Amino acid sequence: MKFSGYLFSLLCGLKLLFLVPARANDFSSFLSANASLAVVVDYEYMATHRQNIMAHFEKILSDIVRENMKNGGINVRYFTWNSIKIKKDFLAAITVADCENTWNFYKTTQRTSVLLIAITDSDCPRLPLNRALMIPMVDHGDEFPQIVLDAKVQGIFKWKAVVVLVDQSILESNPMLVKSIVHESTTNHIPPISVILYKINEKLRGQQKRAALREALAQFAPLKHELKRQNFLVISKFHEDIIEIAETLSMFHVNNQWMFFVLDELRRDFDANTVTINLDEGANIAFALNETVANCVDTLNCTITEVSMALVTSLSRMILEEQSIYGKISDEEWESIRFTKQEKQDEMLEYMKDYLKLNSKCASCARWRFETAITWGKSQENRKYRQAPTRTSKNRNFEFLNIGYWSPLLGFNCRELTFPHIEHHFRNITMDIVTVHNPPWQILTKDSRGVIVEHKGIVMEILKELSRALNFSYYLHEANSHEYQPSLIQGTNDSDELMGSMTYRIPYRVVELVQHNDYFMAAVAATIDEPHKKRFNYTQPISVQKYTFILRQPDEVSRIYLFMAPFTLETWGCLAGITLLTAPMLYAVNRLVPLQELQIKGLSTVKNCFWYIYGALLQQGGMYLPRADSGRLVVGFWWIVVIVLVTTYCGNLVAFLTFPKFQPGIDYLSQLFNHKEIKQYGLRNGTFFEKYVETTTRQEFKRFVESAAIYNTAQGENVEAVKHGDRINIDWRINLQLIVQQHFEVDKECRFALGKEDFVDEQIGLIVPSSSAYLHLINQHIDRLFRMGFIERWHKINLPSMDKCNVKNVQRQITNHKVNMDDMQGCFMVLLFGIIAALLITCFEFWYHRLVVVKRQRKNITFAN
Repeated sequence: MKFSGYLFSLLCGLKLLFLVPARANDFSSFLSANASLAVVVDYEYMATHRQNIMAHFEKILSDIVRENMKNGGINVRYFTWNSIKIKKDFLAAITVADCENTWNFYKTTQRTSVLLIAITDSDCPRLPLNRALMIPMVDHGDEFPQIVLDAKVQGIFKWKAVVVLVDQSILESNPMLVKSIVHESTTNHIPPISVILYKINEKLRGQQKRAALREALAQFAPLKHELKRQNFLVISKFHEDIIEIAETLSMFHVNNQWMFFVLDELRRDFDANTVTINLDEGANIAFALNETVANCVDTLNCTITEVSMALVTSLSRMILEEQSIYGKISDEEWESIRFTKQEKQDEMLEYMKDYLKLNSKCASCARWRFETAITWGKSQENRKYRQAPTRTSKNRNFEFLNIGYWSPLLGFNCRELTFPHIEHHFRNITMDIVTVHNPPWQILTKDSRGVIVEHKGIVMEILKELSRALNFSYYLHEANSHEYQPSLIQGTNDSDELMGSMTYRIPYRVVELVQHNDYFMAAVAATIDEPHKKRFNYTQPISVQKYTFILRQPDEVSRIYLFMAPFTLETWGCLAGITLLTAPMLYAVNRLVPLQELQIKGLSTVKNCFWYIYGALLQQGGMYLPRADSGRLVVGFWWIVVIVLVTTYCGNLVAFLTFPKFQPGIDYLSQLFNHKEIKQYGLRNGTFFEKYVETTTRQEFKRFVESAAIYNTAQGENVEAVKHGDRINIDWRINLQLIVQQHFEVDKECRFALGKEDFVDEQIGLIVPSSSAYLHLINQHIDRLFRMGFIERWHKINLPSMDKCNVKNVQRQITNHKVNMDDMQGCFMVLLFGIIAALLITCFEFWYHRLVVVKRQRKNITFAN
């Protein structure tokens, strides 16, 4: 029974746990209690403005609540002391105070979570947009400081440094402008900004004014090879002159950002396309146009009326929404889903902003519309315009978008970035790019209809990465390059085509298309040669190819004398000398022993001592050992010498067996003409090396080119003559490596060697039109690819290597080396020499026995008889 009761209590607890929401909502619903509003009007602020703002506020708000609060109610409390601490029971607070007191009051409301609607002075940093609504009272003509502050708070201008060009009169009428530009705040996360301020003297006219502007702008003109990122803020009625002068100084490039404020008197007839008629694409330029209604009267009471109306309308709408939801669900569900205080404040803030955007009349008297130029890649999008030669007053490479507006009520209301190309680059437009098939740089795969279906290679990998980084897609067009393909030269066929690639000769069709600026770039690898004389531009190098020469690999040194190789002739001579010297010494020591029993009969002759010493040298040992201490010392020290000699000989012999020696070859081009066996020289036609020789001072280069046969085909290359050692060719190292690799696949051995010397660095880059505004940008990303190691990796993947015949592979072959007949022929020669020597000695012994010993025996017998 007790267990059943305990189980029942547990189930009830679990039920309550699931029914009660995990997050407690202690703020009352609008259905059960009226919303509480605090109105705080600073007494000192009223004294400064000399009007009873509080009395006006009470009357305006009470009339609006009475006439427009159809659902629910609102409790309003009024305060004239801005240091009052609002309790957390209040939903919102409306304040009228100066900037400093407004910010101080905002900090107190954050502790009690109260929504703040603040009416304050101008030149005040805006409160966080997601937690408060701030309306600065900006007088007509004094908008610039507030605009700059709002731009920094809302991240419209993400600048670390700025050059400000402003008219003297504007600076005098807006004394807070400079302070607004340099304003920084940790609360609003506004970083510091460095400012270069240039005041424009409006009294100057004509050429004096233009000369002063040119002198000021020339300080920031870009260098030829360095385009620094600079930001310009122009608040001047001379904006057209500034644009014209800056254009002549090439200051409208892809890294610079220009913001122009077009003043009031020029607003109505301003056309951004006309002003930028002389600018090329790639510029980042935006205009702020004054749309303030001239006859608008912006008063404090009018602003209070609009804010109060927005608050009451929003609150009434929220109450109506709660009523519609509450009538359809149970009380438990309502408590689970109803809004928290924070959620109510967020929704009320959005409702108020929407209402004020549509219905505000006086709080938005000051209004500036912002236009930005969409320029990057416009020449590609507007190619159809190039068919019509008629020139209009508009720049077809510029398209201006209305990105939003600024008003004191809500600050910046933008649907697009001020400078979209800085963040989004080409905004995913499609670029036309011309290319040709040229492995391993550009490898194109086409279907049966001739459409490119796949592209790869070093250049294509760079192009893919550029399109990703710069945010554009592309369409490849293959240029008609019949004059470029070696296989299409008259009188040649596919089997006679040269291996390898060259980049010095660029197809004429590619050059023609790039010169006409028809394409964004040419995705072809091209040798960078005299760029100042070309009608197009090269990018920075994507590769540096070096020239070297190919020749027959030197033959190995014959191993027939391998067993003599561990020691030099001097060592062998010393070894023979000490052998001949030690044998008589051993004989003498054995013979001069004073005791007869210590003498060894086997060592009683010099011949026996010699064979003993020789046998010890070959580690055979001996049948006899000296008995005397003197003889033992001679033999002992001889064995020490034998151990050292044999160990050294065996170790060196293994090394000579493992590591082959080669005959002296040609490592450097300066050695070439000393080798008379090489009678032919070859050089591929149309190489950069041939042109380089015209200006070099190296005589061996000039002599080689004068004697070289220039070839266009594989037959003229005559690799077989190189293989036989009669010829030497100069080409790119990677092309020669390709030859080595292909012949290794056929012959299964390395027949060629490449020179150790690399000469004539040939730089290879991509091609862009001479008028391209994006060369520096492309170079920046190519440099980034280099630093990240991508280009080096693509080189290793696509370019041929010497993997089959390089040093590592030779070491691998040495590790797995099997002793062959070439290695052992010296061993068999030694054996043959020994057998021949033995036969000769046998003949000598037979002759000696027949002619000397037998004759002596006969004489002895005759004498005896």
